[in-house]
Amino acid sequence: MVQAQSDHGVVPSVVTRKVDGEILGYCGLVIGRATIDEPELAYELFKHAHGCGYATEAAAAIVEAARKTGRFRLWSTVRVGNAASFRVLEKLGFTRHHSVWDDHGELVWNVLDLR
Repeated sequence: MVQAQSDHGVVPSVVTRKVDGEILGYCGLVIGRATIDEPELAYELFKHAHGCGYATEAAAAIVEAARKTGRFRLWSTVRVGNAASFRVLEKLGFTRHHSVWDDHGELVWNVLDLR
């Protein structure tokens, strides 16, 4: 992550619970399969933090920050069996764009227009 920050400045942040500072996972923009102009929203929380709305809250903050940078579009890729991530993305306004297949199965590209 440190190397990525120095390369292009787009890295995920640690997600912590406000009440006690417990680390819950990460969320942020990454280049990953996308580009610096249209980065990917990525997030992953520890299992004990699932189902509490933390991913949606953290991702919404990242989307708003991305909008303020002047970007026009964000992507997020999700494996077809990850229903919880699809629900988070739907709450944020992402829609399914297309799928690709690799050795791990179907990968769905989701898009959010920030304009």
